[in-house]
Amino acid sequence: MNWLRRDFGTNNTKNYVQILTVVLIASFLFKQYILFAVFSFLLIIDWLNLYYYRHVGEKLELVNEKKRVRLLKHTTSNLVLTFQNKGLPIWNATLLISFQTSIAPNGIEHRTTAGFHEVKLPFSIGFKKQVTVKIPIEGVHRGLAKIKQLEIQIPHPFTDGSVTLEFKPMILTDAIVYPQIHKVNEELTPSKLKEGFLELNSSLYEDPFFPIGTREYTPGDQFHHIHWKASAKSQQLQTKIFTKVANVSILFIVNVKKRHGVVIDYEEKIEWLASRLEECYKNDIPYSFAINVRTYGKFPLVYLPLGSGDIHRKQALELLAILSRADNLIPFEKVLAYIDTNVELPVTVYVMTHHVEKYLPLLNRLEKRTNVLYETGIISEGVL
Repeated sequence: MNWLRRDFGTNNTKNYVQILTVVLIASFLFKQYILFAVFSFLLIIDWLNLYYYRHVGEKLELVNEKKRVRLLKHTTSNLVLTFQNKGLPIWNATLLISFQTSIAPNGIEHRTTAGFHEVKLPFSIGFKKQVTVKIPIEGVHRGLAKIKQLEIQIPHPFTDGSVTLEFKPMILTDAIVYPQIHKVNEELTPSKLKEGFLELNSSLYEDPFFPIGTREYTPGDQFHHIHWKASAKSQQLQTKIFTKVANVSILFIVNVKKRHGVVIDYEEKIEWLASRLEECYKNDIPYSFAINVRTYGKFPLVYLPLGSGDIHRKQALELLAILSRADNLIPFEKVLAYIDTNVELPVTVYVMTHHVEKYLPLLNRLEKRTNVLYETGIISEGVL
């Protein structure tokens, strides 16, 4: 059973049934047929009410599918819940939902208690019907918002009392608020000396799979680069021109720990990283990042391998959204040592940390292998 059932008022209804039964028998014995008819009618109503007490909500189902609403700060959307009912109809009920405060109800009354927003909505559903409930929400701050509680409070149609149904399994619908994205003014400079996939006219490398035209043959051109059809048409040898490409892959390494385990500028650093990841996404630049937050999976720290595209962007933003100040941290020097020994370094590495001089021995080892750039704090225009 997915619903935890709580009855309020059942005992009173049972008492009414017992009293009416005694009165009904007495009126029959004393041949008071009008009273007998009246009390029979009342007894039928109480029996129906008692039956409704016991069976309402038995075949009510929440379509508990995995759905995630993705938001940015101050953007709006809806939490959508779908119910199916194959049992007794439910009238004039109240749907109570509470969820975490990284999102907030948008334009509807609610109250906030113990770090959760609580919303009450009218709810009715007929026999063999399906109802979809939409709760308008707004992104408040970075984080994952899960639905903590879902209850349906069903009043009795004929007497005082109610039935409360509380959904016990984990609700798979949630909402995630991505970090705030700032405009990035700096340019990400590609390497002309490493072959890659980014178009760059000044690069030394060409992509042999993407010819973009032809030119007249000059001594020294490779034989297999001659365009024979174009040469036959122009009666002169023609050489293929290929797209110039370069490598611009980036690794971001972020330190959220200062001294004695103190977390400083946490949100600013997450936003700094998210803004640059978004810039990489817009320019189709492969990227990865590492943060000195402990994990217990494939990697001992928060690390996203090198990648690009829509799916990689979604993975990156969701990983940043669920990070918390309460997470366990690891020393930044261990992160640098892990990167140095376990990760193939890209063309450029951005290091965000305070007290760069403290980590120079390890950073010098990275500088021997790739181009390392540093950011140590907040810069202008509200962007790190």
